[in-house]
Amino acid sequence: MAEEKSTNAAGHAELSQLDKLQKWYETNAKNANIALGASLAVLILLIAYFSWYKPHRENLAQEAIYKAQYWFENDSIALAINDPVDGFLTVAGSYGSTKAGNLANYYAGLGYYQLADYANAEKYLDKFCTKQDEVLGALAIGMLADAQMENGKQEEALKNYKKAANFSDNEASAPFLLFKAGLAYDYTGNKKEALEFFNKLKKDYPLSNEASEADKYIAKAEAAL
Repeated sequence: MAEEKSTNAAGHAELSQLDKLQKWYETNAKNANIALGASLAVLILLIAYFSWYKPHRENLAQEAIYKAQYWFENDSIALAINDPVDGFLTVAGSYGSTKAGNLANYYAGLGYYQLADYANAEKYLDKFCTKQDEVLGALAIGMLADAQMENGKQEEALKNYKKAANFSDNEASAPFLLFKAGLAYDYTGNKKEALEFFNKLKKDYPLSNEASEADKYIAKAEAAL
């Protein structure tokens, strides 16, 4: 009997909770349905963005950047940057959220550097998102440091030379950027830091062309300490 009463009590408690839930839903049904509808709408938008809109935009950006890359590789740098339809600035402005749009910032910065327009070189290299490619990302930071050095921003440049040198251990870029950082720190009188870059280069990439060039700079830096 006691067990039956306990079971009945549990049943009543459960029904009570259900009643409360039902009353709450009846009271808040409109708001609940709105919230559910909004969540579904956001989900549908996200699915559409990642499955259709983003790939579509990426394809358009890849097509748009093709001409500018061709002009750039054939030394028509000003045209590659400034063409109002297919130039890097147009692609970067129109497709900034795509990989090709991001790459257009890098090309624009590199082009401006070659044209000795170091202010714009710094501007567009700084816009380039370095996370998409460990080699190109490292090289872009190194080039940004070059532009900053040309613009008289020595402290910022040295920080970015260091950042570029430590950005990745990819052998396609790391030896060059370690050597470059060593040269920059040596040039600005930071002999101890320069030695650290040169010694790391010799230790980690002993077979690289840059490592074979580092010995004379190591000797020079050690003599200055």
